[in-house]
Amino acid sequence: LSGYFDATTGSLGNTAVLAAIKDFAPHVLFVGMGMPRQELWIADNLAALPPVPILPVGAAFDYEAGVQKAAPRWMGRLGVEWLFRLFADPKRLFTRYCIEPWFLIGPALGDVRAALKRR
Repeated sequence: LSGYFDATTGSLGNTAVLAAIKDFAPHVLFVGMGMPRQELWIADNLAALPPVPILPVGAAFDYEAGVQKAAPRWMGRLGVEWLFRLFADPKRLFTRYCIEPWFLIGPALGDVRAALKRR
């Protein structure tokens, strides 16, 4: 199915996609809409989805189809694959990689503190 539909809960497009998934009766459901759209869609529609493993695969389909080039393996081993993606698509990824993380420091530290208190 195409990931290009009105994913709003109750919309015709969303209802049609949910019906198609139900009719197909998958054993595993791969959702490749990109981040965070796929996670939000799964959360919004979880009750209507079949009770199967649901895997948000992001751009994995793009890599497999050759639409998007994967970073060299050495970059993955060094943990800088994100840098390759940033240079390949700066307009789309700059905010995600360079701005959003700063806003996550506070909540992440709060999670660490809460986990340490539970110990």
